[in-house]
Amino acid sequence: QKTVYVIKQDCRVIGCVALGLKPADYYADCWPQAPRSDFYLTQLAVHPEHQQAGYGRLLLQHCLGLISDRTLHLDAVAHYPQLLEFYRKSGFKQIAEGIGLGDRRYLFEYSHST
Repeated sequence: QKTVYVIKQDCRVIGCVALGLKPADYYADCWPQAPRSDFYLTQLAVHPEHQQAGYGRLLLQHCLGLISDRTLHLDAVAHYPQLLEFYRKSGFKQIAEGIGLGDRRYLFEYSHST
């Protein structure tokens, strides 16, 4: 139910992201009133040796290009302020907050119309 995209360098995966059509199971408990989205982004990760080189932005932009004019949701834990700022600078709006998997989490939405 998800498509995983990777970035490789010298035959090694250095970054990945998953794009799916269904929210994670904990969304129903964490954000019961949240609107449905067309797509859900999860597992955006870049190997620590390759962070701050634009690979995360490249993976995110690839997914945003795939969704066309539809909506995309993702969530992020509150204790990663740099990641939260990364999503905000990438055009995502925080639409909810709650507790999921034992962590304070923020739900973000991206829509080409905003």
